[in-house]
Amino acid sequence: MVRAIGISQDILDATDPGRLCRGRERWIEPLAPEGDAPHGDRVARLVLSGAAFSDDAAADALRGLEHGGIGLQALLETLFPGAPLLAFAEDAHPADIPEGAVGVEAYDGWRAGGAVRLGLVRWYQLLPGADALPLVLGAPPDPERVRGFAVLDGPLDDDARETLLERLFWLVGFSTLDSPPARFQPEAIPAVLALARALVLLHRDKHGLAVGIYTERPLALGGRVDALAAAAGSLVVPFAIPPMLARWDRALAELRVRWMAERTDEFPVPPAPEPPPWERRGRRGRGRVDALDLPLEELAPEPVVAEE
Repeated sequence: MVRAIGISQDILDATDPGRLCRGRERWIEPLAPEGDAPHGDRVARLVLSGAAFSDDAAADALRGLEHGGIGLQALLETLFPGAPLLAFAEDAHPADIPEGAVGVEAYDGWRAGGAVRLGLVRWYQLLPGADALPLVLGAPPDPERVRGFAVLDGPLDDDARETLLERLFWLVGFSTLDSPPARFQPEAIPAVLALARALVLLHRDKHGLAVGIYTERPLALGGRVDALAAAAGSLVVPFAIPPMLARWDRALAELRVRWMAERTDEFPVPPAPEPPPWERRGRRGRGRVDALDLPLEELAPEPVVAEE
């Protein structure tokens, strides 16, 4: 099996966020915008997922970050070394409350269709860095135990901490367990980023998680994801849109064309015995738009570089 990491960078309009995760997750419906402004607050979004597959048709692909060979802890340690994290959970199971959690609240929730009533909890926990993720993910790690992390620049005073917790409640507190579930309120993301360096949300891919990293300005990667993937023996595959929304076979076909034009070594993904259906019908794959060519200048003249 070939392992790969899919990566995309784009801009998210918090009042018009678009689709999310191909029917496995959706946004909490944003509030109607006030006035006639066509766009709301915009934030930079970096999304990473993974896949393991036999050939470039990716028909047997297992999709999710973990299938690409990179763990959540290694990713956050690479992008935000030494940065404190505020982990937060919503619709969590009471048995999964970690030792040291604060702001624990119990409430009743309903599964899809309202047939089953559940006892649920929300909680928060401050972690000194990504190396402390096992405290909240458990062993073996289960990313479904948390909703995400606010990446902090340093300690927060009492007022700032309370404000951040209120904004995180706006982000996740009105989620639903319907199918597909609504897990995050996009309009709360800019408000959280006013108090945090970054917001890490755990989205759902087909067989695992996709990691969405939201920042006020685009995050400069500086080859760190490539180095992490290389150490795991994984191929980095660029996507023009978040990989949990896109087809891996198209992204691999576009990457193969670029690889053959720029390199002399063999493309590391074997060709499928038969071309994919969309290619057999004579349809040409949509031209890839490099995410870094998007009009980011209005949002951020200079990218943010994560501190070493």
